[in-house]
Amino acid sequence: MKHVLVITYSQSGQLDDIVTNITHNLSDKIKIHYHKIKPIPDFPFPWTGKSFWNAMPESVQMIPSDITPLNIDEQIDYDLIIIGYPIWFLSPAIPITSFLKCNQAKSILANKPVLTVIGARNMWVMAQEEIKKMIYECNGKLVGNIALCDKHYNLVSVITIIYWMMSGKKNKYLGIFPKPGISDEDISNVSILSPVISNSVINSDYDNLNEKLIALKAVRLIPDIVSIEEKGKRMFKIWSKFILKKGGPESNKRAFRLKLFSRYLLFVIFVVSPIASLIYYLTWPVLFMRIRRKLKYYKGVRLKAQ
Repeated sequence: MKHVLVITYSQSGQLDDIVTNITHNLSDKIKIHYHKIKPIPDFPFPWTGKSFWNAMPESVQMIPSDITPLNIDEQIDYDLIIIGYPIWFLSPAIPITSFLKCNQAKSILANKPVLTVIGARNMWVMAQEEIKKMIYECNGKLVGNIALCDKHYNLVSVITIIYWMMSGKKNKYLGIFPKPGISDEDISNVSILSPVISNSVINSDYDNLNEKLIALKAVRLIPDIVSIEEKGKRMFKIWSKFILKKGGPESNKRAFRLKLFSRYLLFVIFVVSPIASLIYYLTWPVLFMRIRRKLKYYKGVRLKAQ
């Protein structure tokens, strides 16, 4: 019997649905061990406006919070570890960062193959770069990545995700917008990846797992969105440091700076990003080869620093 350890954090439940559809369709020769990360205190869902913006600085700066230790049987020699996580402010959600930076993660991931599973709106590559680093620091080996996204137009998905995150309702906003988040069809169809993963686990062969997952469209990248995300991450780091100068999550002194950031972000999304996308595609022919190399790297499991 092979053993797969699954560690997830899902605020809305969407990520758990994705991971479940993958793992429930693995071979019956594989035993699945599920563990969910529980923050102390937990983050609310739906979000309040204050709690949502207040999570930004710590998310971007990768500052861990308290979590309940996972009751994992470390005597089992796990054949694969699956880590599922959502994206917060172009960064891994705080609870998954908190786990990967704790001593328990270093013990569990050491010398183990790791498969990451992401549920995102449409921007995940900068968060995955941080995850790669943390897995590497735990002496784990990233062997594959699956990233499901909302496939609707960027500005439409911004409106629908805000509605869902703030209301907790995954229905059509105003009756005219599409349902928010990753489509039910995509969440269901992710099970087509299970046989490839099963084969790697049973044969203890992960050398080409990521390439096989990519061939099955396990990840999807939109070039101009990636470009916007890269620039956005740099600005988020500047803003997060600026806000943190007024204290941590409990400090009311940073409220004004958070308000400034919220106005800045909405302006960038609805005014700057469409212009940036247009400029990006105008320069596409000149930068084609460089863009192609960059997208290939982001789809992969290699870490540049290695």
